Amino acid sequence: MIIKPNSWHIIKEHIQMTINLDASQCPLCQQDNRCDVASAQGCWCSVEKVPNALIQQVPDDKKGLSCICQTCIKKFNLTQEDNFIAL
Repeated sequence: MIIKPNSWHIIKEHIQMTINLDASQCPLCQQDNRCDVASAQGCWCSVEKVPNALIQQVPDDKKGLSCICQTCIKKFNLTQEDNFIAL
């Protein structure tokens, strides 16, 4: 399958209809993920770097179906920073 640029919103809508998943909810905290990928200007989620270790925390049946919210990403990154000890 070839995915055309700017067609993610179509795929996302299809997935949502197919499995009745609310793509506006973060798969980790179930809060609004504020994804606006369908807008003309794009969305924060298309440029945000999401750590692989955080993605691994998403249940298998929800992976790739909705965006992890910025709050969960920030909390994860802060937790990781707390694990480092300054020398």
